[in-house]
Amino acid sequence: MKVDGRPAPESASILDAVLALGIHLPHLCKDDNLPPIGACRTCLVEADGRVVAACHTPAAGVSEVLTNSGRVVRLRREVLRLTSRMHGPEPDVAGGPRSGEIWAAYEEHGLERPTFPRRIRDGFDATSPFFEFEEQACILCARCVTACQQLQHIGAIGIAGTATAARVTPGAGATFAGSICTACGSCVAACPTHALRPKPMRDPARAGRYRRQGNGTEDG
Repeated sequence: MKVDGRPAPESASILDAVLALGIHLPHLCKDDNLPPIGACRTCLVEADGRVVAACHTPAAGVSEVLTNSGRVVRLRREVLRLTSRMHGPEPDVAGGPRSGEIWAAYEEHGLERPTFPRRIRDGFDATSPFFEFEEQACILCARCVTACQQLQHIGAIGIAGTATAARVTPGAGATFAGSICTACGSCVAACPTHALRPKPMRDPARAGRYRRQGNGTEDG
């Protein structure tokens, strides 16, 4: 298989091959440590002339992949424009370790700011001792859900509802403090926006240790 004319290493998925070549491709719902979800469609590429999601498409049997054709760049830009409708502007707060991903994807595709009217959701949960959740910044990529359920096997968080009523939640009417959440921080580490972020700490030294480790615990 060749990616943008370059021989690609053997890989399980097209996305794995693309990233192995050092080619940057947005994949907002795919955490490097977790299985693909296929929810965001920001990793669209051309594979032998077909437009596919790179994270969900096996590399086996594919001869040529294009990540930068006019067609897929245009489609990814429109997907990102739709994604931008789901969240509010970047607040003046520190996000999780991956919180810059979505803004980098916008800039790479020529989107300086959200272009559609935003669907405002005002849920805010600061009951956890280590992190806080701002629903307005959530894009429903489900990375936090996958991290909680498949990486930690806790199941403290999920997506409830459908269509425009869908939302990330620790349970109907529940807060993170009132759920089975262990505050491990895996959801924060997986979030590509600022929706889930470490809670500010008064002691700068403790806050620095928390940010470096990024897993909801402090070293030492």
